[in-house]
Amino acid sequence: GLLYLIGSSSENVEFDPINGYAALRLLTEICRVGTSSNSVVESTKNKFYSLLECFQKALHALEPRGESERLSYIYAVSNLVASCATSTEEMSKSILQDTTLLHGWLSLLSRSSQPKLKSAILSSLSQVIEPGIWREEQDASIRPSDYISLSLYHAFGEANNQKDPTECLLASAKSPFVEERLGAYNVLRAMASRGCCVRMLLLYKGEDGNSIFVEWLLNQDNESTNEGRQAKYNIVQSLLADDNNIEGLISTKAFREMQLWMKRGPAHTTTIPWDLATE
Repeated sequence: GLLYLIGSSSENVEFDPINGYAALRLLTEICRVGTSSNSVVESTKNKFYSLLECFQKALHALEPRGESERLSYIYAVSNLVASCATSTEEMSKSILQDTTLLHGWLSLLSRSSQPKLKSAILSSLSQVIEPGIWREEQDASIRPSDYISLSLYHAFGEANNQKDPTECLLASAKSPFVEERLGAYNVLRAMASRGCCVRMLLLYKGEDGNSIFVEWLLNQDNESTNEGRQAKYNIVQSLLADDNNIEGLISTKAFREMQLWMKRGPAHTTTIPWDLATE
């Protein structure tokens, strides 16, 4: 019934203009809840996986218009991806190869003057890459593999003129709109929380050969809001997690500055010139 309302291709029906987006939001919530509990019987899991497959096909026919519809689409695709990524190997492979849905979800290009939509895209990506930063209770069954997280990160770059994904994120992190900056910070924190991604972030260099990520992170003049300073502090906390062992990847000055920042809290002011942090 719900798939029928959003125009399931298997039913050869069109999207219901009255109830379609209400059905879409309900299906999105079903995807979000998923079947992570060990008590769920196998037959129920199989029905859920079948629903995901049908939902994936149905989303191809959607043509969202306006901010509200686009937000619903972003949340629908991101929750579908999150569920597929932690279900079966076949389903995770299928969703990673679905460039149409991934580009429709992750592209910032058509939303140049819509910071709210950009923030929604970025924050939803962070929730898929590292759900642990959004949940009080850790559940390994809803955490995607390192391979899937890296694949989604690179898909983000592919969806934005095939640029380096870190370059795209830093561009959003320097946006004049606080919503977009916070969204970028969320993705950077998610990446910093994945051990396999930390080295890629810290060693990222721009076209001029400078270690742009570390410079940007330690330059506290580029963020004036309390929310933004807290978000950058959270990135530092994730980077300094015991299992990351970043001391050999950045300069001694930069490493000590991060340690001091974490000790003193979000309001700490950098004590060394940020442009010297990687010398």
